[in-house]
Parts: sequence; structure tokens; C-alpha cells
Amino acid sequence: MKRHLCLILMLFALLFSIDSIHAADRIDPQQEKILSAAEKLFVLMKNKNYPAIWSVLSEKSQKTVIKDVLKENEKANKQNAKANLETDREALRNDFAFGGVNAKAYWNGFLAVFNPEIVLERCKWDMGKIEKDEAEIILQYKTAEKPAILKMFKENNEWKVGLEESFGARRLMPF
Repeated sequence: MKRHLCLILMLFALLFSIDSIHAADRIDPQQEKILSAAEKLFVLMKNKNYPAIWSVLSEKSQKTVIKDVLKENEKANKQNAKANLETDREALRNDFAFGGVNAKAYWNGFLAVFNPEIVLERCKWDMGKIEKDEAEIILQYKTAEKPAILKMFKENNEWKVGLEESFGARRLMPF
């Protein structure tokens, strides 16, 4: 009897340890959504899919990009009357949504100084804080002293990347 009881206990211990190992490998569904949304941005950048990049940015990031492009276009128009660059906020928003001339110029310039493959292939990704509508992803480049913190925002029930909120329009990503 003792032998059977010992065998049963060993079997339960084995099953429990196997389940514990698999539980450690599982990722929380919310974390998975957050990480996938962030990864999607960098894949879209790598593929230069400008309309799709626009769709995964937070509202604040979109507004900041429009404001910055509008300001630069107005300045260029003043310096050169023939420039005739777009200065209507809604037209610029549509241009970015559909990958127009302004979107291409902006993202080509951005990607000339930022390589998304570094984030995708050479950074360690860890989840930071997760709240109801905000989250952080910690991106650690192998030779960087400090990690970059990518801020994520839940808008209309989707996780969006806060590019502006994370790095600011005039700061390059610290990779």
C-alpha cells in the first residue's frame, strides 16, 4: 500500500512540475496583445508600409506628426513661394492615412536615421508596467547603458504605439 501511495505521489509531483514549467512559458493574453502591437510597428517600418504605420500610432503621436509637418511646410512655403506644400491639417491627416507625398517624405526621413531592424533583431523586449489603458515595453539594446521605454496606449480597444510619448519628435531613439 505504501508503495502505491508513494508511486501516486511521485506521479502527481511529476505532473505538477510539468504543468509549472508550461505555465512559466505562457504569456498573459493582454501582454501578448501589447507586445504584438509594438512589434507590428517596427515590422511595418521595416517594410515601409506608411499607411499601416500611421494606423498603429497613438492619437497624440499622430497629432504631433501633423503639427510638425504642418509647421515645416508653412516655413518652406514662406521661404519659397513655389514650394506649395500642404498646409491644411485635415489634408495632411489624409495624406498620412493613405501614404501620400508628405507621409513618404516624413517616414523616409525618419527611417534614414532609425533602423527598425535594430529593435526587432538586436533588442531584448520585456514588459514594464501594465495599467488599464497604458503600458510600457522595455527595450534593451545590447550595448546601451539604459533601456528605451516604449509607451503603449489603449485607444478604441486597440493598443497603439506612443512614438511621440516615448521618444519625442525631435529625439532619436536611443539605439
